[in-house]
Amino acid sequence: MTDLRFQPGVPPMLAGAVLSVLNGVLYSWSVFMLPLEAAGGWTRPQTSLVFTVALVFFGLGMMCGGFVIRRVGTRVTAAVGGMMLAAGLTLSSCASAPWQLILAYGVTAGFGIGMANVVPTAVGVSWYPHRRGLVCGVMAFSLAFGTLLLGSGLASTLIGVMGVGRTLQTMGLFVALASLAASLFLKMPERRVAERRESRSAKSLTTTQMLRSVRFRLVWLWDLALQTGGLMIIGHIIPYATESGCSPAQAGFAMGLYAMVNGVGRLVFGALFDRKGFRFSMAADALCMAAGLLMLTVLPERAGYVGLLAGVSTIALSFGGTIPQFSAYIAQNFGPKHLESNLGMTATVFIIAGFAGPFFGGCLREMTGSYLIALVAASLMAVPGFWIVFKIPETAASE
Repeated sequence: MTDLRFQPGVPPMLAGAVLSVLNGVLYSWSVFMLPLEAAGGWTRPQTSLVFTVALVFFGLGMMCGGFVIRRVGTRVTAAVGGMMLAAGLTLSSCASAPWQLILAYGVTAGFGIGMANVVPTAVGVSWYPHRRGLVCGVMAFSLAFGTLLLGSGLASTLIGVMGVGRTLQTMGLFVALASLAASLFLKMPERRVAERRESRSAKSLTTTQMLRSVRFRLVWLWDLALQTGGLMIIGHIIPYATESGCSPAQAGFAMGLYAMVNGVGRLVFGALFDRKGFRFSMAADALCMAAGLLMLTVLPERAGYVGLLAGVSTIALSFGGTIPQFSAYIAQNFGPKHLESNLGMTATVFIIAGFAGPFFGGCLREMTGSYLIALVAASLMAVPGFWIVFKIPETAASE
């Protein structure tokens, strides 16, 4: 067996994992919500809108990331994305009005994370083209682990010691240094991709052709139906757990558990997709999301903290499974020739689901005084996701 230490692709892979961990800050927003509301006197819809904008600009950043890489290279793209994230965190500590927080954390940090998030997978797949599943799994899990490490771990601890403002400044400095260091190793291999392009299938669809495909539009709707509920819980898990009677430590653990199970879900449903096919795995994912959201409406009151963790884990497992399955479906059905630009279209779901989930969830909470209606609405949305799976044509000819 070849010693991995002497493989030239290992340093870029490790650097990509580090950058993905830093990008996990995206899903750590709920750690900052309550402290910022208390410090600024802001409402739940206002703080929810910050996360919504962050998700929208994360999607836009991902869509632009491939273009930026082709223009300036992977190392510069990673460094610029990391510095935008660091700047967004630092500027958030100085925000005195909700619109300033939206520009700092939502626009600047969100776009930076999205742009940087394209680099680890692009570099890793270039070094290990025959292990794409493994590369995507490592980067996806690293992103989820970053939410646990930087959210429930670092940010939660620092807020209790130095307050939310100083915590954002400290994390901004840490992210800047770590992302710059990681970017130095995120280079493509010396070999060019011409030989890979020669072997690509003639049946590959361009991005425009894919967008016109019934198969893509139906899978896109399936992804939207599931991600809406998953993103709503990510954005509100800390305040929801607190309102359910959990201590701050318990609420922080619930968010960390969500992050870890989210990572596991990416591996589990990715493997299920390969073994059982898209229809079985996507249908199972939709049922998992609907069940998890309904569990969260009932179990916390009846089974306490254990019930809350059960519901959160089920939702996280389903949400994690949406990302690799959507990407795998595109790679499987629309060919490899335009794969990079085609995969960028998966980020468009964040723009819609990021608004429908966290923001409307926060608004419904403000209107009704609880998260019950928001959870029921999200669970009902997952039901059409199950039905859509069985309407997806098997082949282009059957569209």
